[in-house]
Amino acid sequence: MNAPASPTRRPPRSTPVSDHWRANPFHRMRLGDAAPDRVEFYGNDPRAGDAERGREIERGIWRFGAERLSAPSPWRAQHPSRHFTVRLHSFAWLADLAAAHAHARMAQLTDGWVEEFGEWDELAWDVELAAERLFAWLTWGRSAFEVGAPDKRIALLRSAARHARLLLLAQNDLNDRHLASIKAGAALVLAGAAGFPEARRLAEQGEEMLLEACAKQFHSDGGHLSRSPEALADALADLVTALDAMEEPPQLIRDTMPKLGNMLRMLRLGDGGLGCFHGGSEANPAAIDAILARVEGPVRAFQFANHTAFQRLESGAMRVLFDVGGAPPPSYAERAHASALAFELSDGPERLIVNIGAARDLEPEARQAARATNAHSTLVLDDALSATLEDPRRGKGAGRLIGPALDEVRRAADESGVTVQGRHDGYRATYGLLHRRYLFIDNDGKNLRGIDELARPTKMKGAPRKSEAPYVVRFHLHPNVSAKLIEHQMALLETAGGQRWRLRTDAPNIAVEPSIYWGGKAPRESLQITLSGMADPMGHGLAPPNRIRWALARA
Repeated sequence: MNAPASPTRRPPRSTPVSDHWRANPFHRMRLGDAAPDRVEFYGNDPRAGDAERGREIERGIWRFGAERLSAPSPWRAQHPSRHFTVRLHSFAWLADLAAAHAHARMAQLTDGWVEEFGEWDELAWDVELAAERLFAWLTWGRSAFEVGAPDKRIALLRSAARHARLLLLAQNDLNDRHLASIKAGAALVLAGAAGFPEARRLAEQGEEMLLEACAKQFHSDGGHLSRSPEALADALADLVTALDAMEEPPQLIRDTMPKLGNMLRMLRLGDGGLGCFHGGSEANPAAIDAILARVEGPVRAFQFANHTAFQRLESGAMRVLFDVGGAPPPSYAERAHASALAFELSDGPERLIVNIGAARDLEPEARQAARATNAHSTLVLDDALSATLEDPRRGKGAGRLIGPALDEVRRAADESGVTVQGRHDGYRATYGLLHRRYLFIDNDGKNLRGIDELARPTKMKGAPRKSEAPYVVRFHLHPNVSAKLIEHQMALLETAGGQRWRLRTDAPNIAVEPSIYWGGKAPRESLQITLSGMADPMGHGLAPPNRIRWALARA
């Protein structure tokens, strides 16, 4: 799916003026030579590394998304892409080596980086990468600082101190990189606790950055403004780590943590992982458990988040996460997905219906493809987007998401179960139709029923579209779920654990088609069930062809 990239060791990129300024030798002199004699404190990051991946790295095998490199030392090797290079320089993989107890390898790779890039490199010393790397060194990198030749330790300590001073000098570069500002604030707090030169200044500035993040980056219900469950988990993990290193944590941070923790609990599925919405993956359930175990304060369970715009339907072992929101604020929308009215479903510890997802290691081209509406379990009209994606060439990043507007989000419960509905206008301008979706879950947790309606607004001005528009209702299946057609308008789903479900519909056509899943550790092939037909441009949505009913029931 991705176009092959030309191998290069240090891929070129367009460089902002501030980057040119930082690359100036006089600026590099400002980073200085002062360094601590040792690291006095290491942070306790609640994230869990992947031991299997750590053992691969120990053998010189590197994987990021679908890209692979085999090299004992990656620093002088040719890399498959710039994205691959960036993920290498982040040092996030130190957690995997720590999980594999590969302590000598951690020291070897870190020393190799310092020897090659420890003074300066235009790409490697990007302020966001520097924040990730320093945080990783001061949480997972104890072996790098305490194993090996003393002269290499001196060089590493000097480079680490320069990282901290860079974060002090380049704070303005993080204004529109919100998660990176939290990472940088946490890294500065850790550097202060570790006894770096100007330790008090580092810690105070780090606290200020985290205070600003707590005041500006989260909804009152605890969700991150990006609407990404994984972004929320990452932010909370960084805050938890920084909080442990503070002598007197500010009250605002203490008050914010329980809200974030409760929201994170709401966004989990039955396996303990997260719903794959808005540029995220399912994440590691053990890591989420560890994050939440470190959050102090009242635990409050809730089923809907009006500000972050997710609804949770839960009964028995069945859990559904339903996206009833539009685009995040513009500065948070560079990774947001056109996923209005998409949902994910789990039964017990098994995921059944998912969105394609977008793990962080995924290549940029695939991440962009995963943002499309057809990568989600929702209705797609004429294979169009339910939102607008700005052309990334007009600005920085991957292109912001704009729209759609959602209304009529309602929740009702009675003796039979719970119903949630929502409506969006993402297809109104081009097709003159609104999409409304109803989801119902029964009180036994054995049935999920849905209705998708495409309706022309009663006050719609202008001539209607003359031709019918094709629609597809997509149900992307987790890779551990198989599916086959068994009757007219019916499919059978079977999970790896032996669960069997029947999906019935009154749509004219039902099919089982290939799909892919990017929400786990690595890309995996999967299946999707599609319901298709033609929508009437003058339809009112109360009857076929513009009303599609479907039901998923335990067999």
